[in-house]
Amino acid sequence: MKRITWCAGVVILLFWGITEAAQPAGMVLYYQSGGEVYLLLAEHAESARGWAGFGGNGDDGETVAETAAREAEEETRGYFKRAQMLQKINGQFPVVEGNFSTYFIEVAFVPAQRVMNNPVPDGNAAYLERSTFAWIPYSVIEGFLKEDIDRTRTYLMDHLFLPAGSQTQWLWTAWLRSMRKAMTIHALPWQAK
Repeated sequence: MKRITWCAGVVILLFWGITEAAQPAGMVLYYQSGGEVYLLLAEHAESARGWAGFGGNGDDGETVAETAAREAEEETRGYFKRAQMLQKINGQFPVVEGNFSTYFIEVAFVPAQRVMNNPVPDGNAAYLERSTFAWIPYSVIEGFLKEDIDRTRTYLMDHLFLPAGSQTQWLWTAWLRSMRKAMTIHALPWQAK
């Protein structure tokens, strides 16, 4: 009886962790034009992590989707609104790599500079976690996703795709691992099934 109770407790904790955002979550924002997919990526401010989509740790009581939408709103400096993103991902199953859940949202094109210059609420450091923004063609990173992502390797992008003032030229390997998982399970929205 103890073993059954213990197993049931573990299952409840695992389920609760998935729905209550004990895990981090994020979003990949993209648009399509001329046969190409463009991903809105941003560089981590004052960090050598490199370029990635948006995401982070959950707050108490948030669902995974709520965490993804809040983090994407904060890290796009409030340009993309969490309520609209939540509406767009309603019913979407995230791609889970390790403990990170990723959602995908197609958005209308807006210059990356506009997102970067969106007014930040006073005293809210969460809106300043990212420094430089750019639309990066998916084809630039697609080749990296064809093999396992090595955490010790540096995945360099051509500097021509990056704006002046960029601190780094590489993609964050944790984000690349999530993208590889999405590609391998055919979960990228633009991917031929």
